[in-house]
Amino acid sequence: MKIQVTFYGGLKQEVGTKQQIIELPGESATVATLAEALLARYPTLAPRLATVAYAVGDTLVGPEHPLRDGDEAALLPPVSGG
Repeated sequence: MKIQVTFYGGLKQEVGTKQQIIELPGESATVATLAEALLARYPTLAPRLATVAYAVGDTLVGPEHPLRDGDEAALLPPVSGG
């Protein structure tokens, strides 16, 4: 299963690209599965992945959200300002 992942904010700098195709094993996967694959590929993301929001398509989703082949997921870091 292939998922197109878009990284925003500082995440983009940490992985070195804005978008990437991540291949997940098996026929069924969740956002949590995607997070595990990203941690395996980019261990330095560990502290940041605990605070990011995940969007699939145009919808914010939780870790148990099922993914389908060809889904587009975005990792959105927390926003702060003043």
